[in-house]
Amino acid sequence: MPFSVREGINVFLEGYIRTENLRFRDVELTFKIAERAKDYELKQHYVQKYPRMTKTFSTFQLTIEPGEFSESEIIVLLGQNGTGKTTFMRILAGLEKPDTDVNLSR
Repeated sequence: MPFSVREGINVFLEGYIRTENLRFRDVELTFKIAERAKDYELKQHYVQKYPRMTKTFSTFQLTIEPGEFSESEIIVLLGQNGTGKTTFMRILAGLEKPDTDVNLSR
């Protein structure tokens, strides 16, 4: 019988299918939850910082506040459709240019 979504996710994280007595990964995957990266010690290999930026289209203006992230973090962008999530990522990737000339190291 197939697993529910919740059960399937738990099986994946545990690395073990109880009903089959089958281990497919030696180590269980666990995640630490923090409000900000500074709430816990993080070994950072590379930190990407970005300044305050804006991007204006004919009917939309995106304002990006300064921030940073590291290669060892998993960041989730949540928001309603049309709020600028993809535009923000395209700017960070260098596929879109912000309104002002800013230095984004790559």
